[in-house]
Amino acid sequence: MLFEDTETNRKLAQRIFLNNLDECILFPKYFEIETVHACNAKCIMCTIEHWSKGDEAIMKASLFNKFVEEVQPYSHWIETICLSRDGEPTLDKTIAEKVKILKDVGIKKVTLTTNAQLLSAELAQKLIQNGLDDIMISIDGATKETFEKIRRGLTFESVVNNTLELINIRDRLQSKMTIRIRMVILKENEHEVKAFMDYWEKKTQKQDRVYAMPAHTWGNQIALEGMNTSEKTILEPCVFLFSSMAMHVNGKVSLCNADYGIKYLMGDFALQSMKEIWNGDLYSKVRALHANGKRNEIDLCVGCDLWNRIFIESDQEI
Repeated sequence: MLFEDTETNRKLAQRIFLNNLDECILFPKYFEIETVHACNAKCIMCTIEHWSKGDEAIMKASLFNKFVEEVQPYSHWIETICLSRDGEPTLDKTIAEKVKILKDVGIKKVTLTTNAQLLSAELAQKLIQNGLDDIMISIDGATKETFEKIRRGLTFESVVNNTLELINIRDRLQSKMTIRIRMVILKENEHEVKAFMDYWEKKTQKQDRVYAMPAHTWGNQIALEGMNTSEKTILEPCVFLFSSMAMHVNGKVSLCNADYGIKYLMGDFALQSMKEIWNGDLYSKVRALHANGKRNEIDLCVGCDLWNRIFIESDQEI
């Protein structure tokens, strides 16, 4: 047995659809794959100002094809593949084709996160027709002034209109794709949460989700006013390390999706197989620390509640 049979570990296994935590080493159940490392915005809570200069912008086709080849045999096991990480996926001219490729090899759920500025009607229709199961759109404000103060470089009207058109196209095509519309709560927009909820709840369908959630500090790497997660004491293991893999545009695998700068390099998919990385010594070490209540020995994990934040849903009173 790799992990002790404790109540905490049993709950963690249940959360990621495992019979016991030891099953996690078979293969990741969730992926966040960055096919493009670039963005058309400079949001105030984002990490873009800290990105390394000269990084590759587009994932090589050979690397993506290798990824497809290695996940295909586990299509029954994998729950979700998200075709975005730090970059804006609509800058990838072949993003819709990538969705189709993954669906064609049997991946149950393919999703992506976008700021919707470049989500044209043509692209929206192609994504839906190619089988995209879910899409998450970040709209961090209910008014133009607030939104554009936060999502610098984007236009409020374009984002709202593109999102409304996406909903219309989805409904016209009678697609089962779910649309999630999210607000990241900051001091600049907290007064607009209710207005945001009220507006988008009226525009979406029952299968969709409208919610707001607190910002996070990217593992204590980004200072946000009023937030200092390093002061929190958390001992429970993080779900991400036992279920998910975050791969950057060049194939480098980081500790988690908060490790934007790859401070902890877990492996290099350009040189290794997925299984070699997932079952490697580095993952084994950090999982053991988390499972044994020692997560705070990893600086990015101290107080990080990224995967345990409380969301405000559209049906809650605010």
